[in-house]
Amino acid sequence: MTENHRANAVVPRPTANDITFDEAKGWRTRRTTLVLWPGHAISMGMGPSSTLHRHYATQIGISLGAPFQVRTCASEPYTEQQSFIAGPHIPHQVETTGVPSFVLWSEARALADLACRLSTTSTSSLPTLPESLLNVLRPVLQASGEKMPDEQIGQALLSHILTTLIGPTWDEGHDDPRIATARSLVTLQFLVEQSQPITSLATRVHLSPSRFRHLFRSEMGMSVQSYLRWQRLLTAMYTGAHGASLTEAAHAAGFADAAHLTRVFRATFGMPPSRIFKNSHAVQVILGAKYWLNHKT
Repeated sequence: MTENHRANAVVPRPTANDITFDEAKGWRTRRTTLVLWPGHAISMGMGPSSTLHRHYATQIGISLGAPFQVRTCASEPYTEQQSFIAGPHIPHQVETTGVPSFVLWSEARALADLACRLSTTSTSSLPTLPESLLNVLRPVLQASGEKMPDEQIGQALLSHILTTLIGPTWDEGHDDPRIATARSLVTLQFLVEQSQPITSLATRVHLSPSRFRHLFRSEMGMSVQSYLRWQRLLTAMYTGAHGASLTEAAHAAGFADAAHLTRVFRATFGMPPSRIFKNSHAVQVILGAKYWLNHKT
């Protein structure tokens, strides 16, 4: 694993011809696949570029070719890394153009804890994954590139990656039951219809709004406002993957208009929503079998 800190120059982007992993060939011959589940998403394929952004989910990237270029401030030079982990709300910009890569976004609290531990021991807010973990994960990722991606392959990959990183109980809920109940109430219909969602959720779990806000932050590590914004973005991605226009997706997720959705989406993911809407020629969106089963109404 190579890290190259350059003080005065931006590292030039490698081209596809610079990629040396023959095993990643399958990842370069088809468009990027994005698979969505409640609380998790993975991207497999040639990575896109992004602007500086931050989001609630912990993000992990693993290159199967040339190193990523990463940084946490637009005025800083890039650092070359074969992997990175960005904890919740950590600003980051990742250049992955032309690089076959795997990217994971997850709301799992244990993954956020892993990001915090690695950041503390490495003194970097975008640390690399330990080489011992990469040695386990890379062969699985390379093998997955040889198959046409679908939801089943994506689910198996998600399970394997999270089990390797944080253990076999990654999908078990550990929320306070009141917070678990509140999260289950945040459906598509709820996001659109509730003009005062926080008050409504607090009432449903028999707490005052102030106590509910405090408990939610304590349990989730984020404000309930940030969580609702994250869920609105996931809802917009869901409806966009079903062929909705940007305006339709914005209204379905409770945004004021397409411009509002675009601003929030870009600030959160570092790219415009048009990158993934309507299964563009560059990105194929797949919805996990369990995606939004409890969120459609």
